[in-house]
Amino acid sequence: MNNSDLRKPPRPRQRLLGAITAVISLILTLLVLEVCARFFMPGARDLENLVTRAPGSDSRAYLLKPGARVEFRGIIKRFEKPIVWQVNAQGIRSDRPVPPKSDRFRIATFGDSEAFGWSMPLALTFQKRMERIDDSVEVINFGTPGYNAENFADNMQEVLANLEADFVIYIAHKNDRNPPLTYSPILSKSYLLIGARFAYYRLNRLFFRKPEKQRYSPESFKYFAAQVDRMIDISRGQNLPLLVSYLSTRIPMAFPQLKEFDFQTLKEGEMELDKPGFRIGTLNLEHGWKKFPRVDFHMGREGHQETAEKFCALISGRLKNSCVPPFWKAGRSP
Repeated sequence: MNNSDLRKPPRPRQRLLGAITAVISLILTLLVLEVCARFFMPGARDLENLVTRAPGSDSRAYLLKPGARVEFRGIIKRFEKPIVWQVNAQGIRSDRPVPPKSDRFRIATFGDSEAFGWSMPLALTFQKRMERIDDSVEVINFGTPGYNAENFADNMQEVLANLEADFVIYIAHKNDRNPPLTYSPILSKSYLLIGARFAYYRLNRLFFRKPEKQRYSPESFKYFAAQVDRMIDISRGQNLPLLVSYLSTRIPMAFPQLKEFDFQTLKEGEMELDKPGFRIGTLNLEHGWKKFPRVDFHMGREGHQETAEKFCALISGRLKNSCVPPFWKAGRSP
């Protein structure tokens, strides 16, 4: 074999050019994928326009963007027509300002995208349906997509210290036992990364069931119970009734770990609301969440209607066309 037949090792310059070519190829590939994601997942931009990063001192990673008006078209399943997500200047899903006080019986609702009304226009959310059942009630929507139990406890503490309420509802979902989400203003602008996150979650759930295993671990239930304990303490401090409702019958598995209350002795779907003041109740909403058709994997119209009716029945003691407790009279509670 001649020496001329031997392949010479690449020179440093050649190696550098090869590395640069590889990097450029990778960047171009990612740009193409980003363009494709923007074409096939236009709904990802809606999430970016809905939220903003929380201030540095705020324990929540992100907040609803004050004044946002988003035409949402669905993420997993596209809507025939977009719905409008409206956020008022206070960062609440509402089409008007919410004053500190109200002459109506005021209910503050907390939860994730189901409480927010992910797939529903504002007028068709269970909060607005309750107000149509009984015009003496005001139901404020503090739902925030993606929040977990810790975020809700933080949110509840902030809200109830600055806004007069008469009743508190927490809608617990299985996602609430997940770790808190993080928010990056830069990464949130990439449709590709948002889509990859959804895909990773779906594949893990379908083939490895990793999210399910994490949610139903003893550590997960212990974490969830600790956050519900916080909500109980916050409600007690404000002397307000707290209704813990849930969309999955597995959620009460965490109740025995609560530090004080024995939820097993509570009568499901009943609360003694003969007078104002702190007390605890539970309500199972799984029927409405599972039975009726869902839109983009969230409650549809029938589910929101049944949820509104169940809340009104529990609070009013099953009085017809009422969503206020028996002790309530026109004006503020005694």
